[in-house]
Formats: sequence, C-alpha cells, structure tokens
Amino acid sequence: MRKEDKFNIKGHLDIVKIYPDGREELHWSDHNVITSGMGWGLAHLFSELGSSSILDFQIRYAQLGVSGSTDYGVSTYKLNSSLSYAALSGQPLPTSQNSQYQNGFLAGFEGYIVIPSNNIIKVSPTSVRYHIIIPQDALNNSYVFNEIGLFMKNPRGQPSIESVLVAYRSFTNLSKTNEYALLFRWTLYF
Repeated sequence: MRKEDKFNIKGHLDIVKIYPDGREELHWSDHNVITSGMGWGLAHLFSELGSSSILDFQIRYAQLGVSGSTDYGVSTYKLNSSLSYAALSGQPLPTSQNSQYQNGFLAGFEGYIVIPSNNIIKVSPTSVRYHIIIPQDALNNSYVFNEIGLFMKNPRGQPSIESVLVAYRSFTNLSKTNEYALLFRWTLYF
C-alpha cells in the first residue's frame, strides 16, 4: 500500500425474513456506519503493533441489541444494549463469549454470534458480504431487536480474545417469531 492510497470503506445492511416456503420479505435496508474501531484495527494491522496473525483482523462476530438509537456515528464503540451470552448460549446459534475493547478500555465479557466462514462471501475484489442467520427456532418472542454490530476478532492479538466494533446500525423494531428465519445480509465495500 502506498501512502497516498486511501480507504473509503462503506457498508449496506439488508434485514430479510425468510419463510419455510422460501419466500423472502425485506424488513429493512439501508447503509451502515463504519466505526472508528475499523480504523483502529486496520492501524494495528498496518503498523504491525497488533496481532501477528491475520486471522485476528477478520470480522467474525456480530451482536444483536434491543436499545438502538438514532444517536450514533463513527465514534460508536458498543451496542446500547446487546444480548448477553446467557441469552444467546441456549439458542441454536454459533456463539462465543469474549472480552470487548471499547474506546481504549477493556470491557467485560460479551456474548457474540459467530459468523461461520461459509457465511462470509467475497462479492467482488473490493467487497465482502456477511450473512448473520438467526434460524427459525431461535430467539423467538423474547426480544424486540433494533440494533446490530459487526466485530473484528482480536486486533491486539491478546491470549484472551478482545473484539472491537467496526460497523454499527440501528433499525426499525423487529420481534422475531418462529414463523421465519432472519437473515442480516451485510456488505462492506473497501
């Protein structure tokens, strides 16, 4: 990379209800905010101050939340009220419990939805799509979702994983039911 090269990272999020008969219903679609955590993580990558493993710079986790707000921007470093690990761990979802690096400080352990490798798709040479899937039989009738975030795995390369928020979006309220699976189709453009 040359010093005159610049990043113009953008993103777009579609939230889709998928019914058992294959029918899809778009709940919401709009751009997202790339947070300062993305720049912070990439700075650690390019300066070689962070992890020695490229795998730690991958976006591998997501969080769902219930207190989304319209008051967010690039300085957003956490969800307002994300689902706890206890709420996620009993569900038919791939989950993890990691520390979270927030605004220069290490916060406590948080619950995450793991994004499996086969749900990360290179769409073009400069874009990647993440599929966060909530199965039909998961998280039903318990929460009203209205915020989501993507997290870089462990840019500081710590022995105990410390994830950092790199993209965020609040959206219109959504109560999950067992009538459909939910797909968060999130595309990042580099």
